[in-house]
Amino acid sequence: MIFKEKLKNKSKIFLDGGNGSEIAKLGGDMSPAFAALATITSPDIVVKVHENFINVGCDIITANTFATSRHVLDSLNRKNETEKFLIKSVELARKAITNTNKTEKVAIAGSLSNFFALKENEFVPNPKFIPSYKQEERNYIEAANILKDSGVDLLILEMLLDINHSEILLNAALQTGLPVWVGLSCCESKFDNSIVGRNFRAEKEKSLIYDEEKYKEQPKFLPEDDIIRFEDIIRTLTNIGGDVYGIMHTWFQDSSGGLKIIKDNWKGPMMYYPEIHKFDTSTHEAIAMSTEDEFANSCLEFIDDQIQIIGGCCGVSDTHLKKLIEKF
Repeated sequence: MIFKEKLKNKSKIFLDGGNGSEIAKLGGDMSPAFAALATITSPDIVVKVHENFINVGCDIITANTFATSRHVLDSLNRKNETEKFLIKSVELARKAITNTNKTEKVAIAGSLSNFFALKENEFVPNPKFIPSYKQEERNYIEAANILKDSGVDLLILEMLLDINHSEILLNAALQTGLPVWVGLSCCESKFDNSIVGRNFRAEKEKSLIYDEEKYKEQPKFLPEDDIIRFEDIIRTLTNIGGDVYGIMHTWFQDSSGGLKIIKDNWKGPMMYYPEIHKFDTSTHEAIAMSTEDEFANSCLEFIDDQIQIIGGCCGVSDTHLKKLIEKF
């Protein structure tokens, strides 16, 4: 694949943008399993999102598998369809590549994450669908192997925030023998200005819009809701393995410190794909906070020779990436 040549030659590689937020914007079904349901109920929308990113010049598109681990699909009463969801997601990505005549030019990344099924209209893991660590491990191994057998070119681990869950996911991915790209999310803590794994309690600017009177529970990414030093996360994971490390699903203002910590502990290729939106939990609407020019110019402030893979996360559309790619 061309992306392998570019990685070896230290050329820039363009990743896609916010699949979930784009699927929602085009009317795809959203649920406590984020955008997973759209693969089955809104396949044409999923294909369209992929095509849009390919058409502006992305080298890699990410299959809609971010929230398709067995314990997440259990919240939809569809855990026994895990294989169907994963295989179908890869098929839709491949269909988009075929439709755009980019076969052999665009790669497919299989997404794996530590996302847990959410309570209805709240960004809080639903305790009914939180597996044991051992079951979580089995579920990740299952998903990683299905993605490998479906023919993805690499595995991209997304929204890693801690040590315990991240270790489990990374080890599961590495067992496949595929290239593994590790995407971490961080924030600057409002408590002491240190860089920590992204945490809703710690971030300085609220990224969620929700009815605080109706939902009293503090939003959280992970069941434990621990605030963990980002340096500790990076050192632990890089000692395990991985081919690429980087920052994703992180605000621009929180990225600088996180990128510096990675560079202090990782000398291999890096990736960077920030988010630019506020998320309305009641409508699943991603409200973009940056124009196309603002997004492109902000990215350029961070990109250097070590950061080879560039893209976007939630709120980043094909038009945002088109503007960024035009600047290279």
